[in-house]
Amino acid sequence: QGWTTYCGAGSPMMKSGMAVHLYNCNADMKDQAFYNSDGDLLIVPQEGALDVRTEFGSMRVFPEQICVVQRGIKFAVTLPDKKARGYICELFAGHYNLPDLGPIGSNGLANPRDFQTP
Repeated sequence: QGWTTYCGAGSPMMKSGMAVHLYNCNADMKDQAFYNSDGDLLIVPQEGALDVRTEFGSMRVFPEQICVVQRGIKFAVTLPDKKARGYICELFAGHYNLPDLGPIGSNGLANPRDFQTP
């Protein structure tokens, strides 16, 4: 409930574009969950870790890490540090995916083995 939209382009109804939000929270989501049918959420904690519990399992996300929750997935967040702040990028078109490795091949910076999943 501490989520403010800063900017956006496109529309979730047209399934094109994105929005940028700032979140600020100081309480766990007890007996509740969040569901977003508009788009994928890329969550970037700036201060305070997040325990993100989805239908598929749990992840602990620290500042300077990212977390992607795809469209239609229910999730709840608890705060091990008792407060958190960060950014959310909501993608209305398609889904987030890993880029091709391209000319640098196996020395790429976004190998699937570098990512954790619940």
